[in-house]
Amino acid sequence: MRNLRRLHLYLGCLFAPLLIYFALSGCWQLFRLNDLPKKDPATRVQTVLHEWSKPHTNSTAPGNSPKEARSALFNGFALLMGLGLSTTSILGVIMALQMTRQRKLVIGCLLGGVTIPLVLLLLK
Repeated sequence: MRNLRRLHLYLGCLFAPLLIYFALSGCWQLFRLNDLPKKDPATRVQTVLHEWSKPHTNSTAPGNSPKEARSALFNGFALLMGLGLSTTSILGVIMALQMTRQRKLVIGCLLGGVTIPLVLLLLK
């Protein structure tokens, strides 16, 4: 169990900065705040959000063109982040199930974490 906690700690710390960035940029992309209007001039906020969405959407640094500066290395690290996040989440679930006396509560939370989003997606 000690090795699982250590692995969870190190993977979590390695991927936390990029995970936070992707989570925040995903928040503004959820409402398409990063899209530049086609007819009306873009606001300063839209322009900034559009630029800061480029790593998330085009694998380029803000200010660079996706056709010229696409980074395969960034894509690889983002893939590792996704795998690392999945691994640390699985490790967290394993630790939660093994380190608590209220296993039914943990299982209930896991089931809620699956069913609530599905139900919300089905509601219109």
